[in-house]
Parts: sequence; C-alpha cells; structure tokens
Amino acid sequence: MGLKRKHKVIKLRTIFIRYLLLFCISTICWVFILLFSYSAIVSSGRIYPANYAEQQLSKVKNAIAANDVVTPEQIPELCDYAVYTMNGTKLSGSLSQQDAEKAWREVSTSETGQDLFYQYVKINRKNQVCVIRYSLFPQYKSSVLRKYLPGIDTLVFILFILVLVTGALILASTFGKKLTRKMDNLQHATEKIQSQDLEFTVQSSGVLEIDHVLQSLDQMRDALKSSLKKQWDLEQARREQMAALAHDIKTPLTVARGNADLLSETDQTKEQKEYTAYIKESTCQMEQYIKLLIDLSKAELGYSLNKNPIDSKSFMDSILNQMTALGSVKKVTVHCETHLLPKSFNADSGLLQRALLNIVSNAVEFSPRNGKIDFTANAAQNHIRFCVTDCGKGFSTHDLKQATQQFYMGDKSRTSNAHYGMGLFIAKCIAEQHGGTLAITNSAVSGGGQVTIEIPY
Repeated sequence: MGLKRKHKVIKLRTIFIRYLLLFCISTICWVFILLFSYSAIVSSGRIYPANYAEQQLSKVKNAIAANDVVTPEQIPELCDYAVYTMNGTKLSGSLSQQDAEKAWREVSTSETGQDLFYQYVKINRKNQVCVIRYSLFPQYKSSVLRKYLPGIDTLVFILFILVLVTGALILASTFGKKLTRKMDNLQHATEKIQSQDLEFTVQSSGVLEIDHVLQSLDQMRDALKSSLKKQWDLEQARREQMAALAHDIKTPLTVARGNADLLSETDQTKEQKEYTAYIKESTCQMEQYIKLLIDLSKAELGYSLNKNPIDSKSFMDSILNQMTALGSVKKVTVHCETHLLPKSFNADSGLLQRALLNIVSNAVEFSPRNGKIDFTANAAQNHIRFCVTDCGKGFSTHDLKQATQQFYMGDKSRTSNAHYGMGLFIAKCIAEQHGGTLAITNSAVSGGGQVTIEIPY
C-alpha cells in the first residue's frame, strides 16, 4: 500500500530555502526603510549630519585663533574645547581634566587627531593652544534628545538588530509550526502502530523526506499487521485445540473413575483396594487439572458475557452467603460493608460471582484459622468497587508483580498444595471482560493481602 497523496510533494530543503530567501528579502527591505527614514529625518533638519560640527568650526576657526580670550560663545554647537599653555597645561574650557589630557595627547604631534568617537582640531594662539573636540557621528538637533537618548547611529543599529532578531524569531516560529504540521501524519502513524491499531491509511505529508519515513512506516505497518494476524490465528488455533483436547480427555477420565468406583464395590484384597484407591485419587486429580485447563482456555479466549440488570441487594446477599460458607472451613469470619451501591447494575452475575469467590477463596486460604476477612462494595463515578482484605502475611514484592499471571504459584508462605495459580488470573480476565480492572496490594491497616475489582455499571 502506497502513501495517499493529497497535494504536491516538495523537498525539505526547498521549504528551508524559501524561508531563508524570505528572511533575506525582508532584511534588505528593512535596511532600505531605515536608510530612507534616516535621509528623510536629516533632510527635515531634525538631525545634524556627521560633518555639521566640522563645517561650523571652519567658519570660526580664524576668530578663535585671533581673539584675546576664548569664550564658550565662540565655540560652535556640538563642540567642546580646552585652552592650554604651550607646554600642555589646561587653562580653561568645557572638557574635563581627563578628557583635556587625552585631547592634548591626540594633537601633541600634529594639527589634528582622532580616536574611535571624536575628531580633535588644534588651533594655535598667541602663547596658547586651543583644542576643539567634536563627534564623528550624526547628532540630534535637540539637546534634550542628545542628553537622554543614545547616538542616532547607535539607535539605528539597535532598531536594525531588534527588527532583525524579531523577524528571525517570527520566521523560525512559522517554519517550526509548518514543519510540525507536516509531521502530524508521522506522529499519528507512530501512535497508531504503538497502540497496535493497524487499520489506518498513511497520509502523505507533502514533504519528500518525511514521506520516505512514512513509506517505511507503512511497509512496517503492513508487515506487522500480517505478522500479528498470523500469530493471532496460530494462538487462537492453539487455544481452541487445547480446550478441545481437555474436553475430550474428560470422557475417558470419567469412565476410568466410574470403573474404579465399581471395582471398589467388589470383593477385593487389601492390596487391590489400595490400588483401586490410587486409581480413584489419580483420576480425581487429573479431572481437577483438566478443569483448570478448560478454565484457562475460556479465560484466554474471552468469556462470553451475558450482561443483565442485577439487583444489588440480592447479589450481595448471595455473595455473602457463599463467602460465609467458604470461610466456615477454617472458621474465618467474613465482614461485609456496602456504601452508595446503585439499586441495580449491568453485569454477568455468574462470572462476577465466580471472580469474587475466587478472590475470597484465596483470602480464606491465606488467612489464619479463626481469622477475619473484610469485604467492601461501594460505588463512585459510575464504577462499582469490590475489595477483599485478608489478615494473612500479605503479598511479597514478587507476588505484587506476578500474582495475577496464569499458573503463578507464589512463595510457600502463601501457597498450599491445592493452589494452582489460577484464581486471581481468572478473576482478572473476568474483570477485564467487564471493562474493569483488578489490582492487588497489601492493606495498610491489617498488613494482609488486598485484592480490588472495579467495573463500570
């Protein structure tokens, strides 16, 4: 079976290149927008160009050199200054002492100097030197903006990076969401296979690389489906054969036991009576084994449920009577409590009773003589919960993991010679057939084993 395609298939590389081109185009557009906006603002006069201070200085340079005294009013806007002696001692100016020393070093060997941010111009005066400092970058016309905002070039750079990163995040998020949508079919297919639900059609994702994986999954699904069907058919055949064989063996065993009963009624020697008793005992044991095999087959194949409305009171009365009878063998007291049970519920009365009595039988077996068993039944959230708690030694750690498995015998402390490890397994199968669960634990109060069946009603 091939992939079901609804649209054109493209390569993942193509999708990535498309988004990369979109990112590049958007970046170029943003650069042009910033350049145009900058030019427009400069043209409006709200920003001084980078050479504004230099132009203004050229107009007053000669006057500064000729005047007797250099005053702040003589210095052009956007410029700072310092007046020095001929040997570099600061006399006056707007530059701080530290900045004045740096300015002097820059022009000490030439008429101009420059660092990363400023241009320095030396103006020789009579017995004095004036150094003018101005920025190499565009400046706001407003002094308030110059004071509180970063430089116009820095601001443009920040805006560029901010929009660039935002655009990259948006495109990455969009690309990720698109890729996630393309992979939905892949996730759906893996979840279906994981849950062994193989009756589905693998849909194309529209991406070549993902479709290759989906194609492999589809082939694996077909192979797994074929393998599971073959395995299921073989298992069903095995179980049916085992059930049929066990059933067929019952007839000759019944004949053998009947003949042994007849022999026991005839005149026999002491030795013959012993042999006849051995035959009867062995046939009885074999009949027990056969009954267990039949029960096992029914449990594995699934019981045929006959659900009908069950009167809660009548059901509980019947269960209590049978539990009391089971407990009387070891003089075990059965204490029963019910809470908020519905007037009636739907279940297979016979199978549910069998499951509960199997649990009670185990509880009696593992309880000490003259002990007590607590049986509770309550309803909540459309479920009925039956709980049986004994006063024995409780389940071991290994028992808690394995006790519901078929033929599990448990440790010797919780196992008798007549125990074949089927009671809890059959109870679990019946509970699951009803759409419920069986759980085992140890009581926090008595320390004994606790088995709970919960079924919907």
